[in-house]
Amino acid sequence: MSRSPDVMNLLAEARPARLDPPPNRGEHTAQAVAGILADVRAAGGQAALDRPRRPGRVRLAVLGTMGVAAAAVTAVVVAVPGPGTAPRNAPDAAPDVVSPATQAPMDSRRLLLVAAERSDRAPQTGGRYLTLQTESGHAVPVEAADGTYTMFHKTGGQYWLARSSADSSWASSQPLGAAPATPSDEAAWRRNGSPTVVRITKPKPYDLQIAPGEVYRERVDPAHLFALGDRNVSQAQLDALPTDPAALRAALLSRFEGGGGDMPTDRNQWLFTVAASLVIDLPVSNEVRAAAYRMLATVPGVRGLGVVHDMRGRPGQAVAFAQDSPGNGRVEVRLIINPDTGQALAREMRVMKPRGSWSWLAPGALYTYDLVLVSKNTDDNPPTN
Repeated sequence: MSRSPDVMNLLAEARPARLDPPPNRGEHTAQAVAGILADVRAAGGQAALDRPRRPGRVRLAVLGTMGVAAAAVTAVVVAVPGPGTAPRNAPDAAPDVVSPATQAPMDSRRLLLVAAERSDRAPQTGGRYLTLQTESGHAVPVEAADGTYTMFHKTGGQYWLARSSADSSWASSQPLGAAPATPSDEAAWRRNGSPTVVRITKPKPYDLQIAPGEVYRERVDPAHLFALGDRNVSQAQLDALPTDPAALRAALLSRFEGGGGDMPTDRNQWLFTVAASLVIDLPVSNEVRAAAYRMLATVPGVRGLGVVHDMRGRPGQAVAFAQDSPGNGRVEVRLIINPDTGQALAREMRVMKPRGSWSWLAPGALYTYDLVLVSKNTDDNPPTN
């Protein structure tokens, strides 16, 4: 395994341009400010989070940059069926057991409340490290002689997050190459000679390798790994989040500044986005994760999709929320949950009414995905090579 001189820069450079905030953001509207104050008063006081002044450009958090999915701190191993494309030296995964709870369709409220109950019951386990293994991907267009077809540009991540300052935290990233999005895309790729390198045309041209690349590993500072909304957050701030759903809502909305960039401008859409991040991206306690599920159950517009499978074929049940992207159209964000454990398996974004830079995608097409492959506590040492 090769070591990058700066894996943080590697991850930042891989961040799609669509996620950069615009140079000028609007201020709060009076209605948004009034709504936030009402939420805080309803929760019985000030939110638990501080509100630092927004910098001119938000610092990138590793987990948010890669779009990775990190489950909560419960010791859990999530199955990865089939041949793996995850980074080398990743922890082994255990097989899933598909139970009647996973198979029986639930509406959105019931699914989220069941997930909250399972999260509350999950045992808190110790360990020197929280270790995470993830995969993310986004659709890209490939120009060929007979037209355009779609590939998924994939990235793997592995994280060893130290519980104590006596230990170092580590992040690894591996380009996982590319794979055709659908059987028809695979047929188009084969018609064009099954190239080992494809030329991506949008949003900016570059060459994409089909085969996985090298693993890059670097020591990281946990204080700057996480993002909540569009601002960095420390582990101490995550630990201080309220475990009451109403108070958690107020605490999150205290960070709402009108959205923009990669964040929705609608308050409910913004709240769904950030709450989903709590259950799939961030190392929060079981109680905070349960509160986030219960809060999501109250957000207007969340609907249940029943039994689905993620990009690795793992079964779960999904809730979905429509989200507007200025200039690009309307998308559906899906959160796939294992109701037996309360663990979030995946997050997907599907383009429903594409326009602008998404106009090359068909309505309903999968645009991005994030998978939690492994999340567990351990006393083992991080790999050294």
